[in-house]
Amino acid sequence: MLAEIYSKISKSGSNLSERLEDKLTGDFFGTIRYLPFELGLKQVLTTTDFTHKQAEQKWMKFIEKEKGFATQIEFWYRDDEGEIDLLITTEKMIIGIEVKYLSGISSEDHSEEIAIDYRESVHQLARYSRMIERLSKGRKSYLLFLAPYDMMNQVKKKVLERPIIAPTVEIGFISWQDIHESLLTLDISNIEIGPQRIIKDLRALLKIKGLMQFNGFNSPVFLQLVTKEAYSFNGEYFINQTAFNWPSKFIKEDEKYVYNYSN
Repeated sequence: MLAEIYSKISKSGSNLSERLEDKLTGDFFGTIRYLPFELGLKQVLTTTDFTHKQAEQKWMKFIEKEKGFATQIEFWYRDDEGEIDLLITTEKMIIGIEVKYLSGISSEDHSEEIAIDYRESVHQLARYSRMIERLSKGRKSYLLFLAPYDMMNQVKKKVLERPIIAPTVEIGFISWQDIHESLLTLDISNIEIGPQRIIKDLRALLKIKGLMQFNGFNSPVFLQLVTKEAYSFNGEYFINQTAFNWPSKFIKEDEKYVYNYSN
């Protein structure tokens, strides 16, 4: 991880033989497992967006109760349905997390217009939901999709349009940008130096990857891109701007926003 923070690895990954997506997964979650739940995974999982309010309430109760190092993390668990990036387990819960960075969903159904049952869907998240359902063995089960905001939002819309997720599995969505923001809001001034350094490194890793929220209209980079006119929010236009991202919880797609400039 430090090699990336200090730019010892090229941003394109041209000097790496590994897939950058797997490297990000290993770097971030491989580091966060050295923190107690309340300092590490809690900051990730609290940002999860669920469509059902009841599921969100149960989720938050679990998060508030969990402490220390009781949570187990398994990387790249594989079975007949494929290989999921993270499998997080406790005595009462099982959580699968599919992590994305640059690549999209690996498998889709041939036609989104045809109603496909979750047992027949080849969509990557449908397959993983069947995996989680099978592994749950009576425990509460969750499948989380983690990606940069634009990708996460697109996948969320498609998945929620069709019943392709196993009914016993709650589906949730997380953006890297929200995780970065959650880590920034964590007060680390009164914790030991070791955990402090880990959290600072995690913040720095996501920042160097460009996985951070939009930092305000006064950003010098933003001022170079805008003129005195109305703008329609367009994710495709901004997705290549590595200096900022639209905040996931405030800006709405297809709505109009006006930049007002005064000397």
